[in-house]
This record gives sequence, C-alpha cells and structure tokens, in this order.
Amino acid sequence: MVTERLDTAVRNFQQTNQMVERYTRLSRAYVQLAERFNQLDVEHMTLKSQVIPLLQALKSQKTRIEKLQQALEQKTIDHRQELQTVTQAYEERLNSLSHDIQELKPLESLFTAQVYEDLITAEEQIDLVEATLQEMAEDSSPDLNDEEKALLAAYQADPDLFLAASVNDNFDHESSQWTVVNTPAEDRVTVSGY
Repeated sequence: MVTERLDTAVRNFQQTNQMVERYTRLSRAYVQLAERFNQLDVEHMTLKSQVIPLLQALKSQKTRIEKLQQALEQKTIDHRQELQTVTQAYEERLNSLSHDIQELKPLESLFTAQVYEDLITAEEQIDLVEATLQEMAEDSSPDLNDEEKALLAAYQADPDLFLAASVNDNFDHESSQWTVVNTPAEDRVTVSGY
C-alpha cells in the first residue's frame, strides 16, 4: 500500500516536473518575445523622437523659405526629399512593427488545454515510433524461428555458396534421385535428396 502511494507520488512528481519544464520553455519563449517587442517599442519611440526634430526643422525652414524663397528654393527641395525619405522609413518601420505584433498573436493559442493535449499525444506517438524502430533494429524478422533465421542469414551472406552447399548436402549419391520440396517459411522451392 505504501509502495503504491510512493509510486503514485513519484509518477505525479514526474508529471508535474514535465509540466514545469514545458511551461518553463514556453515562459522563456514568451520572455524572449516580450524582450523583442520591448526592443521594437524602444526603436519606435526613437524613430518618433527623430522625426519630431525634423518636423520642427521643416517648420523653421518653411518660415525662412517664405522670406528668402528665391535663394532657398533648392534647399527647400532637398529638405522635402529628406523628409520624404525619413517619413517612408518611419512608415516602413511602423508596418514592420504591426507585422511583428500580428506574428505574436498566434502564440496566445499555445496556452490552451487543447494544445497541451496535442503535445502529450505527439510525445506518445514519438515514443511509440521509437519503440517500434528499436524492436525492428533488434529483430527484423520476428515471425521466423531460430532455424529459419539462421538459413536466411546464411543465404544472405553468400547465396552462391549457400545454394552449392544445399545441393551437395541434399544429393544422395547411392540413389541419385532428386525431389522438389516447397518450403512455406520462405515461400521458395529447394532441392533435396531422399
């Protein structure tokens, strides 16, 4: 009774330990994603802080352009091109941030009971496949007895030598008679003497 309780406690501990490991891996992944999102947010704020001075500089230049329109016409064009480049880069960065946020949304589904059950099922299937492969590696012909396996191994090692030895062993020199016998285990015809 105590042993059963101990076994149950050990199994429960192992299951809890596995759960903790899984949630730890998921938590690490979530923390990494959170750190990446935070980094993207900082970059976004940095871009904002860089655009504001540019907008202020544009306003100042616009006032000066109104006073010196002829002299500063080329400079105005340059500033507009610079602003367009910065704005395009800012918009591309915003689109990239939006895309990154959309990519993070599917991860919310990883915390559902169904995903956990699917994970357990997949692990059980992997264990079953590994056990099957191990059994196949240990014995590739479980339906044959030892004698049949030995015959098959001898044939596979050197078919010509096996067939020559079989003919010599099964030939009766006194009667010089042959019979054809079907061997169902390997489903092929062999020659033997009687």
